[in-house]
Amino acid sequence: MEPDVITTLSNLSLFLQVIAFLMLVYAIKMKTEGIDQHARGASLAVYTIVPSVLFMFYSISQDFQLASYGIVLALHRLLGSIVIIFIILFVTNRWRFKKKVHMDIATGCWLATLVMGVSVYLISFGYIS
Repeated sequence: MEPDVITTLSNLSLFLQVIAFLMLVYAIKMKTEGIDQHARGASLAVYTIVPSVLFMFYSISQDFQLASYGIVLALHRLLGSIVIIFIILFVTNRWRFKKKVHMDIATGCWLATLVMGVSVYLISFGYIS
């Protein structure tokens, strides 16, 4: 794939991830208005990240690596996988143990994944070394 396309997709992915996380934070605040509004807002945040996740799977298939900072990428992928599993279970209502503590864990993992993703972005485009 062309470097310009990769850059554009990476920028779009980062933008969508940040917007989705802000939507999730707003959905958490909406919980006081009602659980239905909270669920719709959180689900919308999840659907917003789908293109980003697809791009990340594409990057993995292309064997994207960060030689010097591989641990950051490895942790990002591990936590991201955990977040995806939580998301699937929560959005589809397939987990009978869906409680606030589990949602808090998922939100914390999502935040850590986002921070590491921003780090991966900054490293891979040479903003930090």
